[in-house]
Amino acid sequence: MRILPIGLLGMVMWGSLMSIGCRPDRFEGGLSVDLRYETDTLLFDTVLVQASSITRRFKVYNPTETDLLIDQVFLGSTMAASTGSRPSGFRLNINGLAANRVNGLRLAAKDSLYIFAEVTVDPNDSLTPYLVTDSVFFVMGNRTGKVMLTAYGQNARFYKDSIIGTSVWTNEKPVVIYNSILVDSMATLWIQPGTKIYFNGGSTLYVLGTLRAQGTAESPIEMRGDRLDPFYRDLAGAWNGIHLLRGSGNHFMRHVVLRNGSVGIRVDSLPVNGLGPNLRLESVWVDHFAQAGIFGNTAHIEGDNVLVSNCGLFNFLGDYGGIYRFRHSTFVHMNSEFPRSYPLFVLSNRNLGQPPRPNNASLDLFNCILWGNADEELALDTSGLGNVSYNIRYSILRSLRGWRGQNLLYTYPKFKNPSERIYTIDTLSPAYRAGEDLRSTYPALGFDLQGRIRPAIPTLGCLERIE
Repeated sequence: MRILPIGLLGMVMWGSLMSIGCRPDRFEGGLSVDLRYETDTLLFDTVLVQASSITRRFKVYNPTETDLLIDQVFLGSTMAASTGSRPSGFRLNINGLAANRVNGLRLAAKDSLYIFAEVTVDPNDSLTPYLVTDSVFFVMGNRTGKVMLTAYGQNARFYKDSIIGTSVWTNEKPVVIYNSILVDSMATLWIQPGTKIYFNGGSTLYVLGTLRAQGTAESPIEMRGDRLDPFYRDLAGAWNGIHLLRGSGNHFMRHVVLRNGSVGIRVDSLPVNGLGPNLRLESVWVDHFAQAGIFGNTAHIEGDNVLVSNCGLFNFLGDYGGIYRFRHSTFVHMNSEFPRSYPLFVLSNRNLGQPPRPNNASLDLFNCILWGNADEELALDTSGLGNVSYNIRYSILRSLRGWRGQNLLYTYPKFKNPSERIYTIDTLSPAYRAGEDLRSTYPALGFDLQGRIRPAIPTLGCLERIE
């Protein structure tokens, strides 16, 4: 074998590298080729005006055996902008390059590339939803391909770092909250049926005065995070929640849906005066909160037709005592992504302060369902100095212990489809016609969570089964 001198070996290697580096570019441009696209229309969900940006993507494919040089990729409105037209609000990232126009884009044979499109909707005078459109164009020789971009936008009313007095929120426009809002003491926030309220990340609705949210079965009030694109729409922790502060009172919520925050409703301290509750809930659904659905901190909460589903640590936590009464309510945790180490429903009379003071805790559950994946989903912590009492009647409990109470069941209630958030009961459920008639004492229970008439022999939980 012939061994080359080191110097000659280096020259040979350098020559080889030069040969590779000087090889003609094999990507061919100017060819009239029809590219293929993952979709012909990229549809964005509702985008709140000025509130947030939404990003979606699609793929572009080279169906040929030839390495192509795409002549042009560009956003259609960039051409219109050159004539003085208003930009659409869309922006592109073309295969990793943030630009609305790229010339000479390489796409290898049988390969694909990503186009990311982001949109922010600018304000206008419209009160109703409207469409914002644009297109991404691909030019190959004398062939032009196109993918439509369509966003569904809506104007909104904005609050940022605000302290508000007595106010009325209507369904005329959605309400968007940035960096939290406080309802001042002696003030009342009235929320009318059908109002949609969106919270920016980390935002809270604090109430030092009074909250009166009064929706209807046909037009519920909705509260959730302001990101409505698919990835964020069902993400827990997207906003904080409602915090009813110490000293506030006379709160009332009817036909309200809260989704995907950290703590759905937090109530601090017993009422300043009177025997009524701090918070009364009628037909309220609290769904998918990262920490707790309802959290009472030495509070008085009463609820009829309440549904609390799939919350991270607790569906309900009554801590440091308090008074809690729920009728025809369902607390359920099934098929969620949260690993849990606590029962979904917990009441505690733990001591508070130094020296510790007694905290009495009282719980009523009538015609309710408490069910989850754990063996024990109801717990009473009696470690404090105060008394703990409970009255449970005509209810289904997921528990291995025997609770004192009348007509208690410990068997699966047979929800129709909990993985799809459908908590009506299925055929042959033990909850069907297993309740006591509470309508004369509590008129709100004449109807269920969805506004359907409840019969004299009712189904347990918040949703009536209609044969």
